[in-house]
Amino acid sequence: MKKINIIICLLICIFLTGCFDKVELEERAFVLAMSIDKYNEKIDTDLEKTDEEKRYVISMAMPEVSESEKTGEKSNEDNPMENENNSIKINNGVKKGEGSSISSTMDLIDTYLSQNLYYGHTKAIILGKEVLENEQMLKEILDTLERNREISRKIIVLVSKTNGKDILEIIPKDEKMIGIYINDFYKNNKKNASYTFRMDLEDVIKNLLSSNGDTAIPTVEINGDDIRLTGLAILNNYKIVGFLNDRQTKGLLWVLDKNSLGTISTNFEETFVSLDLFKKRVKINFEEIDNKILCNINIKLKGNISGYILNNQIFEKPKKIEELEKSYENYLKNEIEYSIESLKNLNSDVLSLKERIRKNNYNLYKKFNINEENIY
Repeated sequence: MKKINIIICLLICIFLTGCFDKVELEERAFVLAMSIDKYNEKIDTDLEKTDEEKRYVISMAMPEVSESEKTGEKSNEDNPMENENNSIKINNGVKKGEGSSISSTMDLIDTYLSQNLYYGHTKAIILGKEVLENEQMLKEILDTLERNREISRKIIVLVSKTNGKDILEIIPKDEKMIGIYINDFYKNNKKNASYTFRMDLEDVIKNLLSSNGDTAIPTVEINGDDIRLTGLAILNNYKIVGFLNDRQTKGLLWVLDKNSLGTISTNFEETFVSLDLFKKRVKINFEEIDNKILCNINIKLKGNISGYILNNQIFEKPKKIEELEKSYENYLKNEIEYSIESLKNLNSDVLSLKERIRKNNYNLYKKFNINEENIY
């Protein structure tokens, strides 16, 4: 019996193997956010003196450790009131590389670092405007990111109206790391973000493939010494065709994003009545009228009135409630029509209307040859 116990213990030890391929924490370079821009020989510094053709500039934002954190001593950097130049905080933890392809450029950055690049904590990818003006480049970027097993499909995708690397170099107010800031912004404001919404890598690829290269991607911009998440970049046939401002974005999100709720206010009886929304349901259907396709967008909202007039009991007057509901209805109708008119001018099927008609009413899809025509 004793021999059997010994044999069992020895067998157990065989399976208790160590972490032969482990990587120590200090040996990893944690990439919190990255940007991809088109190489411009006039402004880019040609960091790597190689014979490889320069097409892309990739920047990676990593945690920056101040001298005080290294030594444990206090410095003026830890007290913004003692900083003479406190207008813009620059992230010195951004590493850059230039190359002909996305993979080779990422490997090049890894080559010049003493640590191994680690993408397990990467929160956001920012695409510069110029790479979105090139259909081939956008397809290359998305294909490479999708194939990379180290990068999550749930990573947030944003567009910069200029260069993505400029965004990474700005440290948002009261924040230390831009990648964490972007992730927390969408996590904590997902129901109240009226001018933006979260779009991850998986969503971008899915939308582009299902709508023949049309989609909307949230934008990020520099606002003084801070960054601002607002607006949308509109793509048509895998190319950027324009941007939507705050008002245009807000109207579109009523239809596009089921999680965008927030508060709406309407002018009613010489004041403004606010409605805090907590539920939304959107339904889109199509019908043929006078040899044309009519798209019906039905939105049902539920919310609580958050402000009116003291001692004015509006709920005791059914007629007043109907008038207030009509006021909200007109407000939303005007916002949505204004946004859709903007999409019409850009000729982008952001709402995937072609695919919706094909799935919901195939007879109309074939009769009007939807796939070959301008959807509007």
